[in-house]
Amino acid sequence: MKRRPMKKLLLLTVFLAMLFLCQGCYHLLANAEQETFTSPEGTNTIIVQYDLVCRPTIYKRGWPWNRKIWDYPGSGFMETVHFGVEWLSESEIRLTYDDVNDKFDEEYLITIPD
Repeated sequence: MKRRPMKKLLLLTVFLAMLFLCQGCYHLLANAEQETFTSPEGTNTIIVQYDLVCRPTIYKRGWPWNRKIWDYPGSGFMETVHFGVEWLSESEIRLTYDDVNDKFDEEYLITIPD
């Protein structure tokens, strides 16, 4: 009779371990790259994740999950690109893409919610 609760506890532990492992490794499979930026005073931290066609998605670091605050509105890029992040204040950033020949430059002002 004692083995049944022990077996259920073992199965629950294995399930939770697999769940946390998948959550921790998800960004390795779904995203090409990830950058972390902290505000000048250290009150906000954002994560810029690039998918496989270099579209950035911005997350506000939180616990236990990060909160999505912005998605790139375009279709993606054929080459590897990086967007520049400039902190305008503790709750606002400027996200810029500087094209080599200045034909496709982009700039976005993003407010980080509290």
